[in-house]
Amino acid sequence: MEMKPDLKELRQHRCPTPVNEFARLQALRELGVLDTPAEEVFDAITRQAALICDAPLAVISLIDQQRQWFKSVSGIEMPRETPRNMAFCAHTILGTQALEVPDTQLDARFCSNPLVTGSPHFRFYAGIPLIDGDGNALGALCVFDQQPRQLGARQLDALRDLALLVSSLLESRKCAAEAAQLGQVLNQAFREILVLAPHSLKVQHASEGALVNLDYQRADLPHLTLEAISCGYPLDRLTSLSLETASGTSVTFEAQHVRRDGSVYPVEVHASLSSSQVAPQVVLLANDISGRRIAEDSRREMAARDGITQLPNRQSLEMHLLRAMQHGRRTGTRCALVMIEIERLAEIRRGYGQAVMQKVLAEFAARLRKCVTEADLVAHLGGDEFAIMINSVSDTPAVNRLMVAIQRSLDLPFHWELSQFFLGANVGAVYFGDADESVDALIGRASDAVNEAALSGAHHRISEAADRPPARIAPKYNLPRSVAH
Repeated sequence: MEMKPDLKELRQHRCPTPVNEFARLQALRELGVLDTPAEEVFDAITRQAALICDAPLAVISLIDQQRQWFKSVSGIEMPRETPRNMAFCAHTILGTQALEVPDTQLDARFCSNPLVTGSPHFRFYAGIPLIDGDGNALGALCVFDQQPRQLGARQLDALRDLALLVSSLLESRKCAAEAAQLGQVLNQAFREILVLAPHSLKVQHASEGALVNLDYQRADLPHLTLEAISCGYPLDRLTSLSLETASGTSVTFEAQHVRRDGSVYPVEVHASLSSSQVAPQVVLLANDISGRRIAEDSRREMAARDGITQLPNRQSLEMHLLRAMQHGRRTGTRCALVMIEIERLAEIRRGYGQAVMQKVLAEFAARLRKCVTEADLVAHLGGDEFAIMINSVSDTPAVNRLMVAIQRSLDLPFHWELSQFFLGANVGAVYFGDADESVDALIGRASDAVNEAALSGAHHRISEAADRPPARIAPKYNLPRSVAH
């Protein structure tokens, strides 16, 4: 996320500093937490804060002398630090109570803040100061939204509890006991609670949320086993956990829970050994993470596609090539990579504008899809470069047929209003046949083939050899270059 306001903007957002600023900064630096890597225990807290408050962003921020640094971020992508003058949390640390801003555009402190007037357009903020044992506000646990709103009383109470937990974990840095501070507050943030016998791992208790999610009744508990309701649990780790005696011993993992009807859903599980009872018990705290998985899959899918053509991009092509090459090494099958460099895009952009050029690219992408089978992959590498990965190619004529199909797709004009365009293209192809070849080397050979095609003017040159790196397929289609109006 780009956040680079000019100096004038920053000066406008200077906020008062706490009266104990010197002591506060000294205490913050004594923690030794600034600029440390992300940690699962803090990430778990921000995830729960975002979940409880139904907010798209939750962060743990620490306010340094000139900057705001994030120990944990859950949700909207954020940089690791921002200038202190832009920090909402710089206002939160001025007091000891929650700071809630229902609508930033109606608050004089924030209405002209670059994070409000520009991306990511925050409209709501709620933060709880993180106060150490000496009363220093080191930062805040806070949530943001892009819509005006207010938290309910229970949400604010839960956020206070989680902030207290963060403060305790930070304070525990001084005595190397951060794990023991997780406590009951975090446990209550989980939807499903299961209590197991330590050695048999038989279910002894289930919270109402767990029973609802799993579709069981409380009367089913005497016959319910962990094996029946879970999949992918690290049972060896749970068994070893149950042999420990130290309070606070825990393990966190992702697995699946199995409903009564056999359907499954992904969960994040925090397992710990409780010794507060007469007999030790293994406590499982779990949350359904289906929504998070869907969002993550959607983000990965968007990141792997080109925005203009909706084809897989270069990153996605490289990933599929790697898999195909690994499969080829195991099975002896070979794949082919066809690279296409279309011509006259610059001319179209100059004459008709960027939008028309993008429409031509999108139509060419649609034509390429029709030239291949469902098993093949068509990708847009950017600009005028496209690629086709043929997953399993048995003979040279198969590649020749694809070349002909590409040529025919370019023989048809591209229409826009009363104009029509004919594109030219240089096409080159190579086989993967060297067990030691890398993805970058294969793409490099295909690019060389395109350049050779452009220089030679040859229609086809295909090597029949399968036991060594093949020669290039180097056709060049000199298609009509005129534009009819």
